[in-house]
Amino acid sequence: MSVRVELIVLALAALAGAAHANTSDEKLRLLMESARRQAAGSAAAGTRASITPERLKERSTLLEQGELDLANLRVDAAQQAFEKAALILHAADSEIALVRNYMQAGEYRRALAFGAHTAGAHLDVVGGTALYAWLLHVGGQEAVAKRLLDATAARIPNNTVIKQVQQQLTSGTLLATGDLLALPLRLAPYSEKITLPSQAKITSSAVLLPGDSANAGRFALVSLTKAGGKPNTLWLRNALGQVSAAKVEKRLPKLGVTVLRLASPLPLPEGLATASGEAFPGSAGYAVQYPIAPGKPMAAPAWPQLHIGFVGGMAEPANAASEDRLLGISLPGQARGGPVFNGAGQLIGLAIQAAPGQADLLVTSGQLAKALGGSASKFGLAKVKAAGAAGAPAAVAADQIYEASLKSALQVITAP
Repeated sequence: MSVRVELIVLALAALAGAAHANTSDEKLRLLMESARRQAAGSAAAGTRASITPERLKERSTLLEQGELDLANLRVDAAQQAFEKAALILHAADSEIALVRNYMQAGEYRRALAFGAHTAGAHLDVVGGTALYAWLLHVGGQEAVAKRLLDATAARIPNNTVIKQVQQQLTSGTLLATGDLLALPLRLAPYSEKITLPSQAKITSSAVLLPGDSANAGRFALVSLTKAGGKPNTLWLRNALGQVSAAKVEKRLPKLGVTVLRLASPLPLPEGLATASGEAFPGSAGYAVQYPIAPGKPMAAPAWPQLHIGFVGGMAEPANAASEDRLLGISLPGQARGGPVFNGAGQLIGLAIQAAPGQADLLVTSGQLAKALGGSASKFGLAKVKAAGAAGAPAAVAADQIYEASLKSALQVITAP
C-alpha cells in the first residue's frame, strides 16, 4: 500500500471510529470525498488552471478571513471560511487550516482524521505531513510520528521544516518557534488576547477540576511551588487558547499541591469525572503536560502532550506514615502538575515532582479528597475506594483521552 493510500485509509478509519457523529462529521466526509475526486482528476474536479482568477481571489480572501477569525477564537466562522476555500480548490493550505481549526475547537480526533488525509493527498507539500506527525506525537503516538517523518525525510532530504519538526519531537520540550509558526503550518493554537508582563512565562501544567454544579470549571490544581506569591501574577490557559486569571484558594503543603480559584470559569470536557477507586499499581495511565522553555520568558500557547505508561506503586522507603505514590509514567522536561487519567479517561490525580532529581509522584484524587475534607465535593472530588476495589472501568481510546485533556490540562503562566 502506498503512503498516500495508507494515510487516507487512516483518515477514514479515525473518522469512522469517532465516538459521536453529527452534522460537522458529515461535512468533513463530504470535504474528504471532494478532495479525493479532485486528487484523482475526475471530471468534476477543479484544478488551479481551470479556475477563474476571480474564484482564486475569492479563495484567497476566504483563507485570510478564516485565519483572522481563528486568531480571534471564532472557530465556527473560521471553519465556514476554510471549508468554502477548500471546495473551490483542492490544496494543502486550506486543508492544513481546517486541521488547525479543529484543534482550536478542541476536536482532536477530527483533526487527526483530516490530518491523515491532508498528509496523504499532498505528498509534495511537507506542511501537511509535519502537522500530522506533530498531532500524532502530542497524542501519544510517538513511534508512528517518527516513522512518518523518517519516511518523508528520505523522500525529501534536507527539508528545513521536516528537520525542525524531527528535532522538536526528540527534544523533550516540543515548542513551535520560527518556521514552525509560519502560516499555513503553525504548529500551535492561538490564544485569547490578553496583556501579559514581558517576563511572563509558562512554569508548569495544572488540572481543571470538575467542581460541583455551582463551581464547574472554577477551580484548578497546581504544584505547590508553581502557584505564585503575588496577586495578579497568575493565569491559566487551556489548549483552546482560553485564559483566566487565578488566585490561591487553598494550599495543601503535605501533598505539595495548591488549589486555585479562577476569575472566570473555563469549559470542562464532556463527562469529566474522577475515578471511583484509587488506581491499581501497574494499571494503564495517561499523563498530560505542557512543554516549557527552560530559562526563557516564554508564555506562548501550545498543545499539551500525552504520555502513556503504567501507574506506579508506593514510594520507597515505604512506611506507615507515608502515602506517596510513584507516578510510574516517564515524563520529559521539568513541567509537572498536569492531569493523570486511568484507562477509562477518569481523572486519578496529578503529577508532581517533590524535588529536582527525585522520582515523579502521583497525587491521587483520593488523597486530595481526604485532605480537603468536607469541602471536597465543592471541587468535584469525593472519597474513593482502595486500589482495585471498584473493579476495572471500561477502557476508552487514547485519542479520546487526549481530546478531553485539551480542556482539562492547563498551562500555568506566572510573572515576577
